[in-house]
Amino acid sequence: MDMKTLFLQEKQNTGTSWTHNDSFDKNGFLPIKNLWDVKELYHPVPKERGQLNYFGKNYEHIEVENQVNGSLARYYHPQYRRIHTGIRKKLEKIIGRKLYNTYYYDRYYFSGQELVKHVDRDACEISVSVHVSTNLTGQDAMWPFWIKTPDTYTNETKSKILVPGEFHAVSLRPGSALLYKGCERPHWRDPMPTPRRRKRDIILRRKVEEYYYHQIFFHYVLQDGQRAHCAWDKAR
Repeated sequence: MDMKTLFLQEKQNTGTSWTHNDSFDKNGFLPIKNLWDVKELYHPVPKERGQLNYFGKNYEHIEVENQVNGSLARYYHPQYRRIHTGIRKKLEKIIGRKLYNTYYYDRYYFSGQELVKHVDRDACEISVSVHVSTNLTGQDAMWPFWIKTPDTYTNETKSKILVPGEFHAVSLRPGSALLYKGCERPHWRDPMPTPRRRKRDIILRRKVEEYYYHQIFFHYVLQDGQRAHCAWDKAR
């Protein structure tokens, strides 16, 4: 997404997903500690790379994942189907409005991979990114999710920015999450850290483990909002 398109989409969408949570509405995001039991979320790193689209227990494999080349994205993995709805119910209590499920997917990032700055499609009106696991250690393990707060405009037509929004880096522990307004707030990740090899490993020519960071995006729309038509299953 080019910067002009990003700016216009952010400007158009800001304020369109109001809730009854003042902090969430002010900032466009809200960190949530211990949103879900990490034992239910954990899954070992698969061998595939690219994109896996699940249909029940079966799936199709697309070799290239377009948003983060070299990563692995899994759409509708059956392990998380029930959790998608369970998290929705928790979020409804936090924001004070009812939601519909839209879709979800999890991604395994690997060293050097980044998520470019963007805003999401309509089906991601209310979104949450849940950190599952990583084998990064120390400060590297706190690889942040970046997000921008809303601009303040001079008038209702948003003809001029009075106070620009701020960039915030949010680091999450396993099981914790970042709730955010996906259609409104620009968000991104800088390149994932690549830990330096130890001299002893280089001398002994030891194979270095592949570093990864696993997280899940669960997406929703407001039941009485302007994007309710994006819900894939309103019965759930």
